[in-house]
This record gives sequence, C-alpha cells and structure tokens, in this order.
Amino acid sequence: ITDANTNKPLEYVTVQVAYSNYGATGELDGTYFIRLKNGPAKLIFSHIGYKTDTSYIYIEDSNIVRNIFLKPSEIETDEIVVYGEDPAYEIIRKAIKYKKEFKKELNEYEYDAFSKFVIRSNQSDIKIKDSTNNSGLNIFGILESETKGYFRKPDEEKQIVTAKKETANVTRGFAIPLIVNFYDEDIDLNEFKIPTPLADDAFDNYDFRLFGTTSIDSTIIYKIEVINRSDNVPALYGNIYIADSIFSLRKINLQTNNAGNPRGFEKVIFNQRFASYRDTKDKEKIFWMPSDVHIFAKGSFVGLIKFEADVSTIVSDYQLNKKAPAGIFNDIIVKVLPDAKKDSAYWAANGLIKNTNEEKSAYKKIEIEDKKKDKEISIGLGRISYGRYLYSEPVNYYHYNKVEGSALLFNALYRGPLNRVNASGYFSYGTSDKKSKYVLNYRQRFFNDKRMSVSATFYDKIQPLSYPDFFHISIFVNTVKALFLKEDKLDYFYTTGYDLGLNYNFIPQLGLRLNYNQQKQRTAYNNTNYSFFNTDNTFIPNPEINDAFQRSVGISLRVSPNKYRGVDWGNGDISRFRVTNFPELLLGFGYSGKDVLNSNFYNRKFSVALNGNNFFNNFLNFRYKMVFESVSGQLPFQSLLFFNANTGTLDAPLTFTTVKYQEFLGDKIFYLNFENNFGKLFWGNIPIIKSLDLIGLFNMGRTQISDENFQYSASKNFSVPNDIFMEAGFGISRIFDIFRLDFAWRLNNFEPGSKIYTNFILEIF
Repeated sequence: ITDANTNKPLEYVTVQVAYSNYGATGELDGTYFIRLKNGPAKLIFSHIGYKTDTSYIYIEDSNIVRNIFLKPSEIETDEIVVYGEDPAYEIIRKAIKYKKEFKKELNEYEYDAFSKFVIRSNQSDIKIKDSTNNSGLNIFGILESETKGYFRKPDEEKQIVTAKKETANVTRGFAIPLIVNFYDEDIDLNEFKIPTPLADDAFDNYDFRLFGTTSIDSTIIYKIEVINRSDNVPALYGNIYIADSIFSLRKINLQTNNAGNPRGFEKVIFNQRFASYRDTKDKEKIFWMPSDVHIFAKGSFVGLIKFEADVSTIVSDYQLNKKAPAGIFNDIIVKVLPDAKKDSAYWAANGLIKNTNEEKSAYKKIEIEDKKKDKEISIGLGRISYGRYLYSEPVNYYHYNKVEGSALLFNALYRGPLNRVNASGYFSYGTSDKKSKYVLNYRQRFFNDKRMSVSATFYDKIQPLSYPDFFHISIFVNTVKALFLKEDKLDYFYTTGYDLGLNYNFIPQLGLRLNYNQQKQRTAYNNTNYSFFNTDNTFIPNPEINDAFQRSVGISLRVSPNKYRGVDWGNGDISRFRVTNFPELLLGFGYSGKDVLNSNFYNRKFSVALNGNNFFNNFLNFRYKMVFESVSGQLPFQSLLFFNANTGTLDAPLTFTTVKYQEFLGDKIFYLNFENNFGKLFWGNIPIIKSLDLIGLFNMGRTQISDENFQYSASKNFSVPNDIFMEAGFGISRIFDIFRLDFAWRLNNFEPGSKIYTNFILEIF
C-alpha cells in the first residue's frame, strides 16, 4: 500500500472486509496480508490523511497480489493559533463522553488475534549478515501465536492459543496478545498503572493542544498533542487522533515519560489504530475498537544486559455483544491448546505478519545453536553451564571469613524441565579451620499445577547465626570486607543434620507446610586474623553457642484472600499468579521435645506473619511486613528470635537499617517493617537522578527474653529494647536498576556517637 503521489509505502493501514467485522492491518513497510474465503470480496483500505479506497477481488484457491495506491486527503493543517482555552480540551471532553457511552453499551465480545514478539539482546550470539536493525543488538528470541479471545464486563477475560511458534531457545512461551486499549482508564505495567489520555481524570494528569487537522475522506481528524504535566508521576506523551462528530479515537502514538518507565526500561512506545465494527445483533450500533497495537520497548539491566522488544498484535473478526460459550470464563485465563505448536508450512500459509529474512535466518540459527547446548559447555553471566539443565556458579568458588579463613568451594546445580525437579550441592574446604563441609538439596514438585512439593536437605556446614540463607552476592560482599578491611560482619556456628519438608496447596488461597529438622550444633571459633589491610586490628571474636542436639517438627498455614488466575501451557503444566493485593497471613507452630524427639531442649514456638503490597496511586505504594513470634520453654542462644537487621553485607527490602546484626534478640518478638515508594516525587526532571525512586521507611519492634533463657544463653552480647524500638528514614531506589541505599535514624534506644545509619539493599528479591 503506497502513497499515490510519492509511491512511498504507508505504514499500518487498516484493511477491512466490507459488510463484516473482519480485517487486518498493514505492516511498517506497507505490505499487508489478509486471509479470505473462496469467492468474491470487497476490501476497504483506510488511513488517516488519505482517501479511503476499495478493491474488488475474487479468490480461487490461490494467493492474490493486489497493490493499493491511496490518494492524500485535501484537508491538512499543521498549526493552529489559539486564543483562550485550546479547542483540544473540548474535543477530549467529548471523546471521554463517547467512551462512556459505548462502554455502557458493550457488554462482551470475542475476537481473533495474531501476535508476534521479536526480542533482541546483546546476550545473543545470533548474528545475521543482512540485518536491517541499527541498534547493534541481535535477535534473542521470536514468539508468534494465533489467539481466540473473549471479554465480559467488568473484567473477565479468556484467551485460547490455537497456534503458536517460537524459536528453539524459548523453553515455554507464546506471544500473548497485548491488546492495550487506550479507551481504558489506565495502562497496567504491573509495577504501576499509567492513566490514559481519555481517563475520567485525564485533565488532572495531562494538558492538550490541537496542533492540526487531517482527514479520512470527508471526515475531519483532529491531531492533538498530549503533554504530561509532570515527569515526577507515571504518564504518557505524544499524539492522538480523534474523529470529528463521533469523537472516537482513530490513532495513538504515545510514549511513557521518565516516571512511567518500568524498572530496567528506558522507554516504551505505543502505536495503535482503531476501526469501526458493528454490533452482532443491532447492526445500527457501531463501536470503535483497537484493530492493532504495536509496542516498542528498550532498556538494560544493570547497564550490562541490553534489550529491545518489538510487539505487534493484529485484531480481527470482532463479535460484539455476542454471548460467549457457556463455561468459557474460569480461573484459567490463558489456555494453550495441546496441538497449538504448528510447523513452518502452516505459518507460511497463515501468518499475518510475515517474517523478515533476518527473522527466518534467526529461527534456523537458534535451532542449530540450541541443539548444540545438549552437550556443550557455555559460560554466561555468573554461571558455567553444561547442557540445558546442569550448571555451576563461580561467584561461590571462593569466600573468606574469620572462622574458615580462605575457603574453596565447588557447587553444581540441576534445574529440570519445567522446574519440576531441582537439585543442588556443594563441597567446600576451609584452609584455616581445616574442615570440609557439604550441602545436598533436593526438591520435587507434583501435579500439573505443582501444588505439592517435597524437599530434603542434608548438610555438614558452617552457618551464620540468625540468617539461614544469604544472597550469593552478600557472601561476596562480606568476603571483600573481611579480606581487605578485616570486617567480618557475621557470626557463625557449625551444624550437621538434615531437613525434610512437605508443601501442599489445597487451593491457591490456602497452603500447608510440614517440616522435620534434626541437627547437631557446635561452637565455631576464630581461626585466622589475616587481612590485606588493618593488620594491627583483630576480628571480633565469634560468640559461643549452646552446643546441642536438636530435633523439631513444624507446621505452618498460609492464608491468602486473593484472586488467582492461571495459564494452561497445553503440556500438562499450569502456572498460577495473583491478581489482587490483599495481605497474606502465615501461621506457624514448632515443637522440640526431650521425650518424643529426644532433643536437648523442650520448647514450643508460635508465629504469625502478615505481609502485603498495595498500590493506591503514584505516591502511595505501600509494602509492609508484620511479625509476632513467641517461644515457651528453653531456647539456646543460636535459636533466639531476631529482627531483620542490617547485616552489613547486602540485605533485602523490609529490613531494619539502624539495628545491628545480633543486636536485639529474645524469645518473644514483634516487629513491623513499612515502606512507601514515592516514585520520582521531587526529582523527576533533574538529569542523572531522574531515574531514581524515593522510598520512605518506618520500622518498629520489641523483643523480650525470660530470665531463664537469658541466664542459659552461652553468649550474652545482645540487648533488649527499653521500649518499643522505632526508626525512620528514606531510601534511594533503582541504583543501577537493582540496588537501593537506605538512610535512617533511631527514634529511641539511642547509641553514643551514632546518628545516621545506612544500609545497602538488593532490591529485586
């Protein structure tokens, strides 16, 4: 499809079959593809700024090539001088009114969609000689699919994937139709929601300017610039096109502002067109619905992994206000048919978006490269892999601390198909304590939705006090501090034993966990005083523990009053995800006894934890955790309860900033961690820092300990707050996309000489 005057291709032209709701959309290079039944057909080609054209064709079991030449419309203005209120505001008011009217009349519908994702990355080695892409990024993966979609008020959806194709390196995927509808109130980007220019509160977020008019045939099309009022809140900017008299959307070209970019993204661009479709029952009713959407996204991860994504969806054959088949709406909102995977011959005949030569070559090359991976050793970012499922993580090969000194470690991890079986293990040796250690982990999931899992861990290891697990990068940070600055921030003990666990989810909202633990615990002592610097100082002595043999059993119940939805992958595997944000409740009970379990200690532990995350608006985005734990009976030092304190390594969010590691311990504990993401409230327009978020922090808690347990504790180098401990502060988020730096002050229980505390957070976990 080309301009009749210049012969230049026209991008994204709307193609419709006359007297029907069936159609297609042309591509960026002007080519178009539409599937028709045998017999006569009348095609209508429309494009903003051009006169509509028609073409009569007759199909007889073969492909037909028909070139279309559209003539420019005669009405075209590029600048309008305005005195007083810009006419764009009244046009937008009428467009919002039209939106409400047709949404009131549209109760449900179904449609066909063809979607295609092309993902590029600097992590891809698939180089194509004839690539026309100028970014320098190679194709990493391609996904294509045909989908039958259904929608019913207020928010019920169903998508059935009838055909799909993906490059061989995509283990489980399909191109889900991202039918972003700019008639909706907002665009949900998961991390936050962005109001659309036709939202009911559009004038609170946007300014509008009429910058010209064009036409389709004799219909005037208003060209309106959308201006986001602030870069401090997520919003869009760009142009929208609205038809005169009806005031329907015809086209949008919009981009996210700085605050509207999800984590790791530099920009997200939306292009969408709308076409008219008739009601299935009342042919006089006409609705303007999305005929296609094109999304381009660009970003990077920690500045190292760069990526681009081109997403295209063509929507056709709307059946408006047609009643959906009985039972079509349920908790499985995406269902991939078992026979959905089609061969290349099918896509050559049926694909609505043809593959470029680069994409065809990428399919072949990725398939060849993927087959090699079955028996190939490859080195990637942070791992060495053998085949598809076996790998090792070099970041753990060496660590250093005051007990082990320099420790060498080798690990191997296995992650089976669909993540149903996971196994890992390591063997290490400390050069200063002269001890070998090992850990063996195994976990297997059962049933198609993996609602049940069993796990087992066997170990003879050195264990940091309070925290059973650390990020690998946290151990690395501690190694650097200990080796270079003689600052080992952690305390340790030796433990030998095993853990057994069983998880079962009766329904997504209710889950049960049973666990059994047996371990022999022994005190660890400092065995080295070496470091590159601060050689005159000594490491802080490692505390003694109550050497013990402990057996315990536990049970916990997870209660989540949320709505869950599922994806049926068509291979017997189902994934579920949460779609609401009500807080989750975790109830726990643990028992250790001398009689039945033959443990050295008798105690009972009760715990209640409430955690959640609620997005109310751009400046009220809460995240919180509230925990109460109580232990009755005898509790050794190594099992005392603790706050999520600042470990001095690299911590997770919802951590106390001013509480030092092992500072407050007890046998009864309560604490609340609360933070709010204010986004880019104060600096959305300031270069360099405009990509950062502001986090507000408030934490409070209280510990208590019985006289019996305090006297029994092998180490007494801890304290109990005089009152309810409180701290407040702020954090700077999205540093290199994944880190956060927190600053906080104690509001009571002050320490001499300490005023401002900091903590470095690994934010993506």
